[in-house]
Amino acid sequence: MTPEPLSDAQINELTSAFRVFSNATATLEREYRALQAHVQALTRELAAKNRALSESMARERSLEAQALRQSRLAAMGEMAASLAHEVRNPLCAMELFVDMLRDEVHDRPSAARLADQVARGVADLDHLVSNILDYTRLPQPRLVETDLDGLIDEALATAAPLLAGVTVERGQARGLLWPVDRGLLTQVLLNLLRNASDAMAGGGTLRVAIETGESVLRIVVGDSGPGVPAGSEEAIFAPFFTTKERGTGLGLAVSRAAIAAHGGTLALRPGDGGATFVITLSRAAVQPDAAMNQEA
Repeated sequence: MTPEPLSDAQINELTSAFRVFSNATATLEREYRALQAHVQALTRELAAKNRALSESMARERSLEAQALRQSRLAAMGEMAASLAHEVRNPLCAMELFVDMLRDEVHDRPSAARLADQVARGVADLDHLVSNILDYTRLPQPRLVETDLDGLIDEALATAAPLLAGVTVERGQARGLLWPVDRGLLTQVLLNLLRNASDAMAGGGTLRVAIETGESVLRIVVGDSGPGVPAGSEEAIFAPFFTTKERGTGLGLAVSRAAIAAHGGTLALRPGDGGATFVITLSRAAVQPDAAMNQEA
């Protein structure tokens, strides 16, 4: 039986229904894609918040560990400072007695050598005590316009007994003045010179130079020793870390704190052969009223 042909009205009705269905389908597809995009955005947002939460928890654990470590270091510092003060009094007496002994035996070479060894031991102990006390104190620099050539010359003269057999290559600052705490910077230089001397026990070359830029100064102390072990470039500045058989691991930590108190940095310069330490000071880091009158 042949179906009756659709009337124009029926065709129009079906066309209208199909159009409504198509539009509804298109709307559903658009809403589905929008829903998919929204779900993906929510998924990314959730992942980001999970990462942030994980990082926050990791930071919190790190801060807790750091706080515990700082608490332990503070307790150790207080104990070390107390012991250092107790040691310093008899140490001063020992230094006085050794000087008297050296005067007594100056005409007896074998006894004089022994007295010199004792004197060096006392000096090492005094250096150790000084480092411990310095580490437990927060540096408070008094900045004075200082002749850096004179300061470096004094540090080299003080360290001269340690640098026997070492060739010193000295750069000049040509009368450059810079606002520094003379005592703190001299202490830092002596620590670096002592480290260089220890690294070149069999002799070598010590380089001391000053590099200047616009409002920036760098004091460079380098040696021709074996250098810093790979992987220890930053660890050497941590308190109580040392690569020496005899050492406290406080020298570089104290030195970095002293330079940081100047608003500067102390870092190991990458390079082949030996170890090169760079003190960087910036005039921009100095408070306008912090630098006092030029030194006399």
